[in-house]
Amino acid sequence: MSEQDGKVRISYKAGLNEKDPTGFKEYRVPFDKVAEMVRTAGQYSAASFRDEYRDAKHVLPGVELMILDYDDGLTVADALALFSRYIGFIATTKSHRKEKNGVVCDRFRVIIPTKSPITLGTEDYSAMMKEVIINHYGPDRLCCNIARMYYGYPGAEVFSLDGCRLFDWEPFYQSAQDYDRQRRQQQHRRSAKQPSGDRAAVEFNRYIENFMRKNFVPGARNGMLFRLARWLRDEGIDDVARVVTEQNSLSGCPLPDDEVNEVLRKALNPLKT
Repeated sequence: MSEQDGKVRISYKAGLNEKDPTGFKEYRVPFDKVAEMVRTAGQYSAASFRDEYRDAKHVLPGVELMILDYDDGLTVADALALFSRYIGFIATTKSHRKEKNGVVCDRFRVIIPTKSPITLGTEDYSAMMKEVIINHYGPDRLCCNIARMYYGYPGAEVFSLDGCRLFDWEPFYQSAQDYDRQRRQQQHRRSAKQPSGDRAAVEFNRYIENFMRKNFVPGARNGMLFRLARWLRDEGIDDVARVVTEQNSLSGCPLPDDEVNEVLRKALNPLKT
């Protein structure tokens, strides 16, 4: 949300025909206006779309609203307390306090403007939202979809959040990146230590072999081995020198040992170069 004018981006389409993905027009409106838009017989999305066509491939960068959808497990009162620090509002949905799949409970959405526009691609947005959902706020996991559409409801009750913060999505994205990096490092450590017949180790070795075949050519051998060593180091592989030396010897046009050692020194001890 712009601190200068208090406006946010939102896309909106009148009518409730969910099978038609066209006609989602982008608006930039004062945040107070969003509460009015969710109380109409229309469809809205936090994302904006190229050519007004709602799908992930047409999403334009710069999402400015965090929309979290709750179908069970949290009451409106719980949500008012949980999100009390934020500027925003809670709007009940059409199925609020009605029987749905044998369950009667509070059903609502929490809508909060973001501190800065979310400029992530589809996959990174989903990873960030999984961190928000799984490890923190626990709404419907379908909220991970950057092109997610929500129905407006004229009978919605709207409850204001009276905090002073905007939603800062960047720490959640950083946390998701850290988790993914740690997971990949653990996978590669396990792969490097497992027997060659193990499926994970075979896939890891195949990746390196393909990398060598495509990139290890006369005139570019030093730079390629340097990139390989840095990648292995960043992925948490314990015995980088052994892997690089082995791949060099298998290449068909290996570098001399002293050049390989110099590449490893620069890649693994960058501050000493």
